Amino acid sequence: MGWRIEDNPEGARTVWEVANDAAGWHINSAYPGTGGNIVISGHNNTAGEVFRNLIDLEEGDVVHLYVDETLYVYEVVGTVLLEEKGKTMEERRENAKWIAPTDYERLTLVSCWPYTTYTHRLIVIAAPAT
Repeated sequence: MGWRIEDNPEGARTVWEVANDAAGWHINSAYPGTGGNIVISGHNNTAGEVFRNLIDLEEGDVVHLYVDETLYVYEVVGTVLLEEKGKTMEERRENAKWIAPTDYERLTLVSCWPYTTYTHRLIVIAAPAT
């Protein structure tokens, strides 16, 4: 997945292009197994609802990520709900730090929340399973 730049009254902003009927890997994020922040986004209430139940993941749950036939296993270490609607660009940029590169491997799953609106970002963080 990539992104596009859109102009709005507050200035230019980045808009991620989220895959339909699938979760999508952010093209500028790390590749599984190489270290860094692996970022995957998906819709929770449209286009296949692939992350419909993402909110139900809890610390200790296991996530299986396949790249072709290679399996990468991660364990959920936490979740964060970030308010987006009505926030300033500065606050939204601060929220976006969750998808920024890291110097350690982690899986970051991103969707909107709650199911009926787009007021928040749901972030699920998982670490490589040992």
